[in-house]
Amino acid sequence: MHPLHLPGSFFFIIITFVLIHAHKFASSVDERYEKCNRTFACGKIKNIGYPFWGSDRPDYCGFPGFQLNCRDSFAEITIMSVRYHVLGIKNEFRLLNVARPDYRGDLCSIFLFNTTLDPDGLFKFTPDTQEINLYYHCALPPLPPLTSLPSTPPTPPTPPTPIQCQGEMDEYLRHFTCNVNGVTFCGYYLTRNLSGLPDYIAKISGFLGSCGKRVVLAANQSEIQSMEERPSPSPSPSPKGENLAKALAKGFGLQWNASNSLCDRCRGSGGQCGYNTVSNKFSCYCTDRPYDTVCPTPTGQFVTT
Repeated sequence: MHPLHLPGSFFFIIITFVLIHAHKFASSVDERYEKCNRTFACGKIKNIGYPFWGSDRPDYCGFPGFQLNCRDSFAEITIMSVRYHVLGIKNEFRLLNVARPDYRGDLCSIFLFNTTLDPDGLFKFTPDTQEINLYYHCALPPLPPLTSLPSTPPTPPTPPTPIQCQGEMDEYLRHFTCNVNGVTFCGYYLTRNLSGLPDYIAKISGFLGSCGKRVVLAANQSEIQSMEERPSPSPSPSPKGENLAKALAKGFGLQWNASNSLCDRCRGSGGQCGYNTVSNKFSCYCTDRPYDTVCPTPTGQFVTT
């Protein structure tokens, strides 16, 4: 038997046919699938996908409220009009670690806004996050120690101009000073839960009520405990609240909910998670087109997970 010899032109035709169909298949891949396959990167934050979007990831690749920006090599997210540095993201646990950039270095921020989460429930504080209360423009000297306070706090007079702060009030209430636009004023902060000390709350409420502004921040509980256990030099351990600012710079935890279970199913079927900005619903971007939750198998059947 003689071997079959095929002309070279036949092989050329076969190769051309394969290349044409391969190019046709590649060009038919849905553009949204390709773009949502990209990840966000900024500074130390890398390989970030759904539910986050921004930079090379269009808005339909993420969930509303999860836009990331890159500024000076810091990834940033804005929640309730307040800007935060993103210190870390753990996608597998849906955890986000953020910090307020306006409190880096000291407590003398010119943006006196609360750390508030959105009412839609996209983010929740992690259990190891605690509330910090800061009081600004307190132009009164601190009260005497708790043991010598009268049972009914007197109504302090309001001085015409801010005055120099004096020492620590006690183990719960600590002071700091700020100079903004040439004006020096006193500030105080509480880092402990006083719910079990109603008498103490009653005695300081009048004093703190005289402060011009109260700001509620969030911090990591272990960082605050370490700060409180650290011995401080006397007489002025932290005139601008640097110790607390260092703890705040470590950030606090948030847990998110952005159609997590739907995204798990979509990824399990080979799709890219996204969001339909027209219907305002989750969307699973597949190689051919978007689907509601999962991509079909090559046989046309949908994967069930």
